[in-house]
Amino acid sequence: MNVPIRWGILSAGRIADRFTTDLRKVPDTEIMAVAARSLQRATKFAAKHHIPHAYGSYAELATDPNIDVIYVATTHNLHKEHTLLCLENGKHVLCEKPFALNAAEASQMIACAHQKKLFLMEGMWSRFNPAYQRAMYWIKNGMIGEVRMLKADFGFRALWDPEHRILNQILGGGSILDVGIYPIALASQLLGSQPTDIQALACLGITEVDEQAGIVLKYPHGQLALLSSAVRTRTLHNAFIFGTEGIVWIPLFWRARLSLLWRAKKLPRITWNQAGYHFEAAEVNRCIRENKLESTTVSLADTLARMEILDQIRAKVGLKYPGE
Repeated sequence: MNVPIRWGILSAGRIADRFTTDLRKVPDTEIMAVAARSLQRATKFAAKHHIPHAYGSYAELATDPNIDVIYVATTHNLHKEHTLLCLENGKHVLCEKPFALNAAEASQMIACAHQKKLFLMEGMWSRFNPAYQRAMYWIKNGMIGEVRMLKADFGFRALWDPEHRILNQILGGGSILDVGIYPIALASQLLGSQPTDIQALACLGITEVDEQAGIVLKYPHGQLALLSSAVRTRTLHNAFIFGTEGIVWIPLFWRARLSLLWRAKKLPRITWNQAGYHFEAAEVNRCIRENKLESTTVSLADTLARMEILDQIRAKVGLKYPGE
């Protein structure tokens, strides 16, 4: 038996709720405390998840000596502030995607983690789900030949609420950062973190955030990634990876439970498995136990490069956030 890794949850929102539910599935893990914008919210969350301590301020959580690692799940615009708060108080951090609003913020967060010699990772949970990993295994082992093209989309129709984080410019809203990051992360994993050309178009709505976007990334050997994101248009959430000798299809790729492999004159292969946040949480626990400061599956260099791509895409479509 390992000594339990002690977690704190920074936020009592919807994603924090899902993460905490899955975190219970990770062996040798204790959830010690939760913090929210108010003690009432934190207490309600703690009662639901049987967490012993509830705090009405994030500083109280960050300074709790009985916590090893904190999951940051506040709105996008606060990721840098809250990650730095935790790191400055000696806590390892798993920060929900998008890691920050831009590459400059991401650089500050990474520099602080390096200085403090603490573990830091972006919560790119997709990469740890078994069906997704099986698809990457097929591709890595040449089962579809050379990857030439990726088509991936993630769009949903949010209710019209200009104050909600999805549509609120102050809170870092819009489709590109919120869900566009998933197909962009897949493109980077398959084709590299440095495209040679980036083209993008978007529809900026009444609240001046992108309600939908189309993105084309071109890579050094002519590979293309054709990507789209939306928060006011529902799409199928598919990822198709086209190679010279076959195709991989990952339905609902961002939370993949299923992946399929097609090759000429060969029987298709299908992988089905569960998905959840507990797979990435288990990776965080493993890295902390092994005194690693980052994960090779979602490295800090990978995260920073992705933020730089996101910056360029937003510049192409004219999307800026307050203070930039």
